[in-house]
Amino acid sequence: MKQVFTDKLKHSLVLGDGAMGTMLNENMKEAICPEAINMSNEEFIESIHRQYIEAGSLIIQTNSFGGTRVKLDAYGLGDQVSVINRKAAAIARKAADDKVLVAGNIGPTGKLMEPMGHLTFQDAVLIFHEQAKALVEGGCDLFLIETMADLQEAKAAVIGAKMASDLPVICTMTFDIKERTLTGADPETVVTVLESMEVDVVGANCGVGPDLMVSIIRRMRSVSDKYLMAQANAGLPRLENNLTVYDMTADRMSSYVSSLVDAGTNIIGGCCGTTPEHIKSFADEMQNLKPRLIPQITFSKLAGKDQTVFIGSEFQTPIIGENINPTSRKHLANAFRNLDSQPAMEEAKAQFEAGASVIDINTGASGVDQEKMMPLAITAVQRAVRIPVSIDSSDPKIIEAGLKIVHGKPLLNSTTAKTETLEQMVKLSKKYGAALLCLTLDEAGIPETAEERFFVAEKMVRYAESQGMDLRNIFVDPLTLTAGAQQNLVMESIKAVQMIKEKLGVRTVLGVSNISHGLPKREGLTASFLAMAMGSGLDMPIINPREPLFRLIRSGADVLTGKDHNAKLYLKENHPQDVGTEKKEKTPEIHEIKEKEKVNLKDKIIDGDSNGLEVIIESLLEEGKESLDIINELITPALEVVGTKYEKGTFFLPQLLMSAETAQKSFAVLKEKMPQNESQHAGTIVLATVKGDIHDIGKNIVAVMLENHGFRVIDLGKDVDSDLIIRTASEEKADIIGLSALMTTTMQQMAVVADKLQQQKLNVPLLLGGAVLTEAYAKSIGAEYALDAVQAVKKAKDILKS
Repeated sequence: MKQVFTDKLKHSLVLGDGAMGTMLNENMKEAICPEAINMSNEEFIESIHRQYIEAGSLIIQTNSFGGTRVKLDAYGLGDQVSVINRKAAAIARKAADDKVLVAGNIGPTGKLMEPMGHLTFQDAVLIFHEQAKALVEGGCDLFLIETMADLQEAKAAVIGAKMASDLPVICTMTFDIKERTLTGADPETVVTVLESMEVDVVGANCGVGPDLMVSIIRRMRSVSDKYLMAQANAGLPRLENNLTVYDMTADRMSSYVSSLVDAGTNIIGGCCGTTPEHIKSFADEMQNLKPRLIPQITFSKLAGKDQTVFIGSEFQTPIIGENINPTSRKHLANAFRNLDSQPAMEEAKAQFEAGASVIDINTGASGVDQEKMMPLAITAVQRAVRIPVSIDSSDPKIIEAGLKIVHGKPLLNSTTAKTETLEQMVKLSKKYGAALLCLTLDEAGIPETAEERFFVAEKMVRYAESQGMDLRNIFVDPLTLTAGAQQNLVMESIKAVQMIKEKLGVRTVLGVSNISHGLPKREGLTASFLAMAMGSGLDMPIINPREPLFRLIRSGADVLTGKDHNAKLYLKENHPQDVGTEKKEKTPEIHEIKEKEKVNLKDKIIDGDSNGLEVIIESLLEEGKESLDIINELITPALEVVGTKYEKGTFFLPQLLMSAETAQKSFAVLKEKMPQNESQHAGTIVLATVKGDIHDIGKNIVAVMLENHGFRVIDLGKDVDSDLIIRTASEEKADIIGLSALMTTTMQQMAVVADKLQQQKLNVPLLLGGAVLTEAYAKSIGAEYALDAVQAVKKAKDILKS
């Protein structure tokens, strides 16, 4: 099936179907579990599939978007995951009649993943595997994982699907109008991570209309040669006579088809608001169109939570920061023995600020429980920086512990040519979507000559290739031996770099600092070797980025090797007024700096760093600061800075929630020390997801933000009856009622609440939010509208002032 699917994509455009939810909503009088209709009215579901097939769809999607145990639990159907999903696939299979392909549809769980929420990666994998297995049993031809807002959840879904079957996998993410996912990933990062998971088709769906979808697909195509899919919404929904209407007609939406194809789309379908009429119009437009020739991508990529690093001749040479390694850093070894990740976080920040593009994380020291410490260190580092990480261990168990928690596409550092180790590391790289670093080391040790090292490298590369790994995801380190002990072998490393690049076509890495081990004035010797290695084609050095001389050598070598055209980056990094002003003294260790610094509570909250909060607050109180002064002068301004960064797109949901969590812990410490009469709230707000709607991620984020801005929040949860909302608001003397809805069928419940407030003559302002909401709809029922959590706080404060 995989070959049939990819062969079809090689030669022609493929038309998907439109929205299942829109078709269901038109015929649903009340909000019920959409997947349950597979059991109660399979003829109706089959008729929708047949309408899309008649319109020209070559792929139809099963009615199983909310078919995970987590989603079905909200309707009391969690124990029916298998039967509901099997039925969904069987209905689609019957309608397809082997004329079109059936995609087993898998949507998000609706839960936040760790560390933002409580859903663990491994639990998510099992949840998605359970659904995928049932879809395969029901007869699907491929999987379509869609509407994912968190790349980590998407990775878990891909692994779960692949555990169930080797069927083709399509995975599409949802982007906002800033072309970012909910957790902040851009299109380049999304496609980088998902292609590393060996997904067959990557793409975007929901969230935006076809105009922005063109831009998102174009950005993906510029960095990837994967097949791409686009499923745009038919504009924004609005209510007319209690019916949901979308802005874009079929003709208007189909006018974007040629632009989508030109941007690099291979599969075109529709999301919210699209119907068989839209798909028929797409089919007409696609008749005379051919897929764009996919350009070959020669560079390599690594990715962090929301940023991508490019490695190749047309990009600046990335530096792998080497300083999170306890081997020669006693303070790190001591911290790691106590499972303390704070020093790793601080070191990562310092290296990133100095210019590191990748952060290497090594937790190996005597007495350290590395299977526990590695995930802790990775989590801490990825809280501090958004760039990729390198997971540094030779133990597959430690590597996998890290891979289960890491965000993005990491570098797996490393494997040797020992057969068992190599096989295990290749499997882990493929399963979790990591690039693999191969050391030229086998059972006999490190070979002396460049030719022997090349032979070991070739063995590893050819094996990884035979297992389906892309050459662009394979890196080789021919190893650096110290000049002090093995001076005669120094040039063998340089020769090996040249041979490996020229003959194997993979990227090269070197631990450059090893060259000067045990010798005086190490910086000069290391810098000399770095320049020689880069002149020979080294792609990524592992060095200390906080040493100015190394950064200067890197930028200079990039000019001389033609990577930095017109010396633009060199001039930017080495402005004439800075020449000769570098400090000559030894660069201090980060822990030495931290001992001299006075830690600022405001900065702690902005950084989302909750370590040592109690000590800092105690110190402020001992200095005579009042609790309310600390809140008004430090905590609240910090949250305002975070909110501004979020609105500007320099902070994303993970940073927003980490800062909120840190502020929350600060409030908790202060509350214990605050006199009873000093504690007060900005106002009381009752929050609820309306009747019939089980989606509550957005509401929960709003609740956290409001609490951290001093509001007393009474959260009634999801699927809340209007009478309970109004009764609670009255009894609690609420200043505001906040309502959330994610479905067009449930947003009408907001009008019900507004009407009942009027009938009971309760003057409580309404604040509305949710993906399907618009400001126009909010105004039509006399309410305020907030686009996101940050805006919700601002609107709530404005309401109280008015």
